[in-house]
Amino acid sequence: MGGVFGGAENQDLDMEAREQLVEDCLLRLQDAHEEALQAGISDPVVFLIDCEDSVGTTIARNWEGDDAVDSAILANAECEHDGGRETIATVLTRAVSFQESQRDVPGLFPYLAISFEQHPPKGQFLVIVVASGGSATFFAPFS
Repeated sequence: MGGVFGGAENQDLDMEAREQLVEDCLLRLQDAHEEALQAGISDPVVFLIDCEDSVGTTIARNWEGDDAVDSAILANAECEHDGGRETIATVLTRAVSFQESQRDVPGLFPYLAISFEQHPPKGQFLVIVVASGGSATFFAPFS
């Protein structure tokens, strides 16, 4: 999985944290990509949003609403507290077309514009991670 570009306060640590989140959520990202293809979305780009992150929560709440995000965070915290599966963050995945992402993402994160200069390599899709106070793009393999 290759990192493309990102930005935030402490770029090295933040980029490592974002990359780890992608690795931890890879199956979920691949499922979201596959579902998007089945729904007819061309060249899906999959967003991976940390709902507990200062930047990610704003996006998640705009997409899903406050109640849905608060409920997901609470459920995740209860799962961790009850000794359930270990989770790192409450995340939201959403796929949109490459063209839509290319048009809209640079307005939110100008430093990601370079990620849309060309399509992902064959057999991979673009992932936009919003976590650790910023965002980054990565390539992930198809499922």
